[in-house]
Amino acid sequence: MPKHPTPNRPGHYWAKLVHPTRMPEGEDWASTDWEVVQVNDNNGEGDERLSVSVPGIEPGQWIPDFVWGPEVRPFNQSN
Repeated sequence: MPKHPTPNRPGHYWAKLVHPTRMPEGEDWASTDWEVVQVNDNNGEGDERLSVSVPGIEPGQWIPDFVWGPEVRPFNQSN
């Protein structure tokens, strides 16, 4: 997949979690495949302005923890 810019707004994106920062000791949540994640407005600042929800992982992760792919556009929008 070609390199894509880091998200700067909420939405759904293709991504790989490569450096989980909020993970129980002894577990490895790094992604082996691309998956759709949800970027949320976290009302924070800097790297914590946006949080990321990953299916199957309860604590939110942070934008720098990922390699980013393209945005997933809503079904009713054309490419």
